[in-house]
Amino acid sequence: MTAKEKPYETYLGVGLIVIGVVLLGAVAFRAFSIIGDPGGYYESWVPEAEAAGPEASFDWVSSGLSVEFTDTSKIGDTPIGRWMWEFDDGTTSDEPNPTHRFSQDGEWLVTLDVVGEDGSSSQAEAAVEIEPGTENSGKGAIGLNDMADKVIGTVGRAAKGGVVVVLVIGLFTVLTLAGGRMISHGVRVFRPVPKRISVKLRPKELELAMLDSKPEIVDTKKTEPIVLTSKEHESTDVLEPV
Repeated sequence: MTAKEKPYETYLGVGLIVIGVVLLGAVAFRAFSIIGDPGGYYESWVPEAEAAGPEASFDWVSSGLSVEFTDTSKIGDTPIGRWMWEFDDGTTSDEPNPTHRFSQDGEWLVTLDVVGEDGSSSQAEAAVEIEPGTENSGKGAIGLNDMADKVIGTVGRAAKGGVVVVLVIGLFTVLTLAGGRMISHGVRVFRPVPKRISVKLRPKELELAMLDSKPEIVDTKKTEPIVLTSKEHESTDVLEPV
């Protein structure tokens, strides 16, 4: 039957072609947009980082058994609202820049926790050396636990961004393949592909089939009679081939 005898096939073919072209056009448009501003699209796909909190740090200077501490913490998105010092001898302080007198010389592990107004926090620590009659100084840096949390957060954000990028590329690929297949099927509606018949034969059956269909050998060469002519008797002898 022709396309006129089956109008629904015509509509189906046109519909598939239109949908395929629209899908391919949408993918191409989005791809060129991403090429024009890859950084902007990546930032829109990657999850936003959490609010930046404070980063604790401090300086210390000892004179005998007395030590002066100075907060040097970096402020995050919000100001620091609370300080908590622990001096490793059971005493604490909530002042930004306290002075503490230790009971004896030695090494004391001092920690500082700072908390922003949004609830974010950070911790710094330092080993303070106390020697009578000697002045020492040092710095307190961010603790290992706090540093590990920041690294994990950064890696996790990058991993999420990578997953999103892979999913977007996969979606573009699927849409491109789907569009191409729809156009191909739409064209086939107007130009049907002849059906192919495949027959599977076992080796023995294939041998029998070849024997049954063995062609006959026919000698198509024509043999012409040999004619001998004698001038003396002017006679012609004809030798028929045996």
